[in-house]
Amino acid sequence: MKALKIVAFVVGGIVLLLAIGLLLALTPSVQTWAVRKAVARQPGMKLDVARVAASFSAADIADLRFEQDGIVVTAKAVSARYNAWDYVSKKRINADSVTVQDLVVDLRNAKPAAAQASTMPATGSGATRTRTPAEPPIRSGKPAEKKTPFDGVLKQAQLPFDVRVATLAAKGRALLPGDQTVVFDVKGDNIETGQRGKLEWTVDFADATRDAALRALRATGTATLHIAADRRIDSVEVDTVAAAMGPKLPSDRVKLSAKAEQPTPGGNETYAATVALMRGNAIEPLLKTNAQFLTRRAKSPAHGKSPSAANSSRDCSPALACRKSPPTAPANST
Repeated sequence: MKALKIVAFVVGGIVLLLAIGLLLALTPSVQTWAVRKAVARQPGMKLDVARVAASFSAADIADLRFEQDGIVVTAKAVSARYNAWDYVSKKRINADSVTVQDLVVDLRNAKPAAAQASTMPATGSGATRTRTPAEPPIRSGKPAEKKTPFDGVLKQAQLPFDVRVATLAAKGRALLPGDQTVVFDVKGDNIETGQRGKLEWTVDFADATRDAALRALRATGTATLHIAADRRIDSVEVDTVAAAMGPKLPSDRVKLSAKAEQPTPGGNETYAATVALMRGNAIEPLLKTNAQFLTRRAKSPAHGKSPSAANSSRDCSPALACRKSPPTAPANST
């Protein structure tokens, strides 16, 4: 009996410690400290948050500030409502809502990627010296890396997890070099595996520099995307209307409609796009094009070749001249 009491005491103590640790882990002050501590170990990265509060069903971040390579990102509040158990048990991201308030992306002091100095052995010694730009590159004797051929737009569009985001909202602005700003408002709903989701946006660009050719640009639009049961994004449709303002720019609006689709996994892809001018309530088509990406390595009936290919057709308005160059005859070998 005494041994059982000791075992019960030890197990009870472990359970109590785990409960205390779990409660501390769910305490906002501990979570805030843990986030700051984790980011502090990353060189060249700065992160500051006023408060982090996360549980198994919700997460809230207040006064976020992130800095790296001269880029500064701030947000007044970031919140999410989700089901953590779905991710643990089913590897499924299940969120009822994701909201970002007052997001600011400051790119005015963004630093370009640092170029690595090339080195080469100095003559007569084992030392190295920096190669000047005027000197030709050193050939290593290794064959040049083969470029990956174009393999379609949607082939790589596959999610690693099943996903469900009932609502998504992000409002903010981007600060660009040269007194340029972009104000945006993005909303989304019903983004889910096996369903057709929707995104909506309003974007306002402004250039405050004197005598700017493009003083302002406003674009509104929607995009629908379908996520198949195998997590592929197999269909994307975009409709947007843009109006540019400037001293020498017309007041006409431009309407763009585009669609990309891949009905079967690894199959052919089809593309369609239409560009039109909007003058008041009248719509004047400018360009309509259709194309297809063929994944089959079959010979083309027209050319007897084996491209990974594409067939396309275009229709143009009288205002545009769409010309197709005649095929070039192959050179005779001698």
